[in-house]
Parts: sequence; structure tokens; C-alpha cells
Amino acid sequence: MKVLVANNYYYLRGGCERVMFNDMDALSAEGVEVIPFSAADDANVSTPYSTFFPRGAAIGSASLIGRITAAADAVSCRRTADAFNKLVDQTKPDILHCHNIYGRLSTSILHAARRRNLPTVLTVHDYKVVCPSYLMLRQGKPCTACVDGSYFRCAIHRCHKGQIAASMVYAIEATYAKASGNYDAISAFLAPSLFVSDLLRRSGVAASRVIYHPNSVDADVYAPSYQGQYVLSVGRLSHEKGLSTFLRAMLGTNIPVRIAGTGPMASELRQLASDERESISFEGHCGGMQLAELYRNAAFVVVPSEWFENAPMSVLESFAYGKPVIGTRIGGIPELITEGEHGHLVDPASVDQLRSAVQTLWADRGAQVRMGRNARHLIETRFSNQARIASLLRIYVDLSQRLGAHTVAASLRIA
Repeated sequence: MKVLVANNYYYLRGGCERVMFNDMDALSAEGVEVIPFSAADDANVSTPYSTFFPRGAAIGSASLIGRITAAADAVSCRRTADAFNKLVDQTKPDILHCHNIYGRLSTSILHAARRRNLPTVLTVHDYKVVCPSYLMLRQGKPCTACVDGSYFRCAIHRCHKGQIAASMVYAIEATYAKASGNYDAISAFLAPSLFVSDLLRRSGVAASRVIYHPNSVDADVYAPSYQGQYVLSVGRLSHEKGLSTFLRAMLGTNIPVRIAGTGPMASELRQLASDERESISFEGHCGGMQLAELYRNAAFVVVPSEWFENAPMSVLESFAYGKPVIGTRIGGIPELITEGEHGHLVDPASVDQLRSAVQTLWADRGAQVRMGRNARHLIETRFSNQARIASLLRIYVDLSQRLGAHTVAASLRIA
């Protein structure tokens, strides 16, 4: 079986790419031939297929002409469609699996796949299908105004970085993708959370095309530790992540806190915690063994998000390390954390609730161990890589049978 995997980037840029590369490795281990398609980039992982990678839309161009060209490419890009068609002609894939293709590659490849009757699935990592600016935020606050397809609101409210031009381009791109029928090429939308599943259905996607397909981690890669010396938060230092609420909750508690990550609010957050330097430490960008040790030596993890998190990998990774999580009741977070079993849930932006939850769990080492073991068990039983890939293969087989590609189903022989 051959699966063509399409994404804007072919290097480990964020959570989307982490999920994509994990899936590709697991599929290869199952004997599936995986063929990547991405935009050309010097940072890309080496692959013999890179000669097919087109120049992506130059969305960061500084010149006026460059921005106009990038805007046109983001809406519909013949260059990308041609490169995609050449790769399909040479490799003859059985399934197209898209991740984030909007903007840089564009939904042009969906149109090309539809013309070829190529079964297509899309993993919905963010909210681009229902929100032109991806994040479902308006002026820093959660927003669902465009879920009904009225994408012009994105331009009116300058939802993308407060910029009218960029917001207008994104609104036009979303409107074109829907009106042109490009999304009709998608046989199945794979939703990492039930929250996203509901949003897709509310936006008009038929329930039969929406499949709950949760993220996972490889439990064998994470050595659990059921005790720790500080409270940890990992992620981008930006407004919607709720770090300012978390730090205000910790001021004066003398509970040791470590913050891993970088972002636009780094200076502001450091200033907020300037009087607590002995208890609050900023670790900056962390990866590899450094991040692993931060997780392993934490008592528990706090995910204080104030936007519609989809299915945050930080929660699953914390669980894999045997760490309870205190998270907010927003987006897909409550689906992962059962109150009192794997951690605690608090209302977003509530300093008092967050402080109380952290102090309560910090004072109860027995609860930390019990919840940490429950969290680890959840990864091993519900969010394991094995379960995810088995589910993905069944989805491929089902689509192949429904769309008439019987040779694919026969080659997999999935029970």
C-alpha cells in the first residue's frame, strides 16, 4: 500500500509535524510505503522525493508584489498542483493523507486529488476549516463567529495578527476553498478531539465524514517518574496559553515553578515574576533530553490555556511521564483529564481556581503518585501509538472499500 502524506513543512516545526512524523514512522513499520509531499525548504528532512517539492507561497514576503503573489498562491496555486500531479503520476499512491496544507501548499492539491478520484483524508490539527485565521481568537479571546461559514468577519475584525490585509487574504482563501468545492475531495476529516468533531459538523460537514481519531504517544519512549520537585508548564509564551494567569496564581505561594518555552510574551512574563526569582524559573526553549528531564523531575504539569486547545500533546506527554495535569475547561482539554483521576480542571483565566488546585495537589504527594499512575495507564490503554495506527489503517481500508479501491483493502488485510 502507498500513502502520500502532504504537509506545509517536512521538518519538526511543531505539534502537527510531530504527529505526522510519528504516524509516518509507525506506518512504515507496518509495511506501508509512505511518500511525502511538502513545500521546498532548506530545513526539510532529507528525502528522495524532495525534487517534487514546489516553492510554497511566500507568506512572509516583505515586498508589496511578493505579498500579492503569496496571497494568490495561498488561495489557488497552479505550481503546487502541477508538482503534486507529477508526484502522483510517478508514485501512484492509494491514499492521500493531508495534514496542514493551507496557505503554503494551498488546497489546490485537494482539487487535483478529486480529479484523480484519489481517496483523501485530512487530519484537523487546527481550526482552519472553520476559522480563516486558524486560532478561533478575536482580539485575544475565544471566538466561534466564522463557524457558520461567514468568513468575512475575519477581515472585518482583523483577526489575523490585527492586520487588515492578511486577514482579508485569509478570509478570501477560506471562502474560495469552501465555494470551489475543494473540501469535497476529503473523504474523511480525522478529528483529534470530540470538540473539533462537533465544530466540523456545526460548520456543515456531514457527520459521516467526521471521524474521531485521537493523538497518541509511544509509551515505550517515555520513562515514567511518579515524584518531582516543582510544578512545570511547557509551551509557547503567548497570550492565549494563559501563562500570565498561571504566574499570577503562583505569586506568593513559594511553590517552585519552571516554565519551558519561548514566545512573544517572554519579557512580560519574566517581569511579572521578577520578585519571585527564587521560586519561578524560565528555562527557555527546551528539547531532547533537557525537556525529558524537566518532565521527569516535575511533580505535575499545568496547562492553563485560554483558547480552544484541540488535543494538546503536552497533556499526553505529561501523562506518558506519569505526571498529573491541571488543565482548563476549554476546547479538547476536558476530554483528556478526568477530574480527580488524572489531575484537576479549572475555569480558564481564573487565578483563584488555579492557585487552589495547584496548592491542593502540591500538598498531597499521595494524590500526585496515584493520579500519575492513572495518567500513565491511560496512555498505555487509550492513547497508545499501536491503537492509533491500527485505527488509521482501518480508516484507510474502509475508505478504499467504500470508494472501490479494493486492492488497497486486500493488501492490508486488517481485521
